[in-house]
Amino acid sequence: MVLYFARFTNLSALVTFLVTTLLLATRGLNFGVDFAGGMIIEVHYPWAVESKLVQDTLVQAGLADASVKEINGYPSDFFIVFPSTAEVLSPQSYVVQQVTAALRTKQPRVEAPRVEIVTPEVGGEVLLLGPTPLILVLVAIMIYTAVRYGWRVGLSLAATNIRNIAIILGLFLSAYIVFQWEFSLHSMTAMDALAILATGAGTVYALRGQRLAD
Repeated sequence: MVLYFARFTNLSALVTFLVTTLLLATRGLNFGVDFAGGMIIEVHYPWAVESKLVQDTLVQAGLADASVKEINGYPSDFFIVFPSTAEVLSPQSYVVQQVTAALRTKQPRVEAPRVEIVTPEVGGEVLLLGPTPLILVLVAIMIYTAVRYGWRVGLSLAATNIRNIAIILGLFLSAYIVFQWEFSLHSMTAMDALAILATGAGTVYALRGQRLAD
């Protein structure tokens, strides 16, 4: 029974990996400004308004590239996000002035208290550093089990953890690709946390079985 289950999970990991790789190659992730780069303008209204009204105002002003996102719990505060372009990233950019001028045609008391610019290079570096905590956890677990139970057990547990992570991350990324959800820094943090929790749970289960075997 255990052998059949191991074969099933190995096959599941392989299929998940192949499907995820195919989706990444054909459709790709919908990267948020955290990774793709761009400009984030935080705007504040004196009272609650609908995000659609803000979006329509920007479109009428010729700023159709902007996307409006309501800040959770604050219906009067919004993030206005512009994709990475030469105009947006230019030090002489007038995008913020254009946004505030457009919004003030409807509400003169609109404020823009914070502006953040993320270059694609910075976003790429953050994306590369994202898996670092998970890799460190895997290495630490492998070293501990190798010292405690021998290198065979350490390598076996490392292979099992990698297989489980391939399934979890594959399903996670596939869902983001299929539904084209925005993949942001929060998404990557949640993905790492889920993988680390699954790794910890799998390690505890495997070591408990090893103790019983001893």
